[in-house]
Amino acid sequence: PGWLLSPPARPYLDSLLHRNQRRVFGLLERPPLPPPLAVPTVPYKVFLSGRSGVGKTALVAALAGTPEPPGHHETLG
Repeated sequence: PGWLLSPPARPYLDSLLHRNQRRVFGLLERPPLPPPLAVPTVPYKVFLSGRSGVGKTALVAALAGTPEPPGHHETLG
């Protein structure tokens, strides 16, 4: 439980912090780690469905760490 406060965790935390503030990453991004600290990446696909105008595009934008679209634009499926 206290691993984040241990010395081995310091390089991982340093890659997540910028000027003592947490960097903002989307869920579909990963922080750049030095090669010896690199962790395996698992590819996956996300299937998202829902009615029109419920915020699917905004959700994907938030997960990817990009700004949400400023207005509503109808997208296909």
